[in-house]
Amino acid sequence: MRNWRLIQDAPADGAGNMASDEAILRAVEKGAVAPTLRLYEWDRPAISIGYTQDPARFIHRAQGCGVPVVRRITGGRAVMHHMEMTYSVVCVVSHPLFSAGIGGAYSILSGCILNALRDIGIEAALSPGRRRGATLRESCFHAPARHEILVNGRKLVGSAQRRFKNAFLQHGSILMDVDKGLFARVFDGAAIGEIGWVRDFSTAGKEELAAAFVRRMEEGLGVEFIEDTLSGGEVYLKGVIAERRYSRGEWNLNGDDGDMESRISAVNI
Repeated sequence: MRNWRLIQDAPADGAGNMASDEAILRAVEKGAVAPTLRLYEWDRPAISIGYTQDPARFIHRAQGCGVPVVRRITGGRAVMHHMEMTYSVVCVVSHPLFSAGIGGAYSILSGCILNALRDIGIEAALSPGRRRGATLRESCFHAPARHEILVNGRKLVGSAQRRFKNAFLQHGSILMDVDKGLFARVFDGAAIGEIGWVRDFSTAGKEELAAAFVRRMEEGLGVEFIEDTLSGGEVYLKGVIAERRYSRGEWNLNGDDGDMESRISAVNI
């Protein structure tokens, strides 16, 4: 398990990006592919919402701004994806590094990300956790959870996780910059003061951050990355998932329709 895949994807829309992450998770779950680090971007502004989140409070504002909403299979709250580098890590749950469960995986991966940010001159730190009594607002970046990354008290990286029986997915957003006007139109303007972005603390570009990210993940996980692309089976599964889940309003606005999971699970790869 020392060799992992490294996939660096071209920018895609919300449905395509979420379908890719889920296809990789299901392929690793079935033992069809190696553990994978994927780095990707978004070809237009989009909002992803957590698996159980109700978008009612801001969906009309997002639609009014022409920003599509896609529901993740991971938890957490809404993230405005735009000028950022997004990562996903998919690995088997039996890997010795991740035997401590959800919190352990967050801790290990956050440590790698922290070191990558320091490599580009950002003195970030891990959050001790959400303040007691803090309000759970609409945006993921309103309040940091434990093991999430802060710079001067502002949240720079938002991550979420989903675990299957044999594999888990953790993906997260590292903001390079923020369209303050668009963010304020979708969420409340006060949230801007709680967000951090790379270009506010470093002159490094996305390519430099990506190189540091890969290097520190390789070092921290004790693996060797082999550059690759989605397998043929994953490409097929991605298309099925995008069509049956992430391109459907029933899923994005209301969640699972009852038999969607069984139909996707039945696809052979």
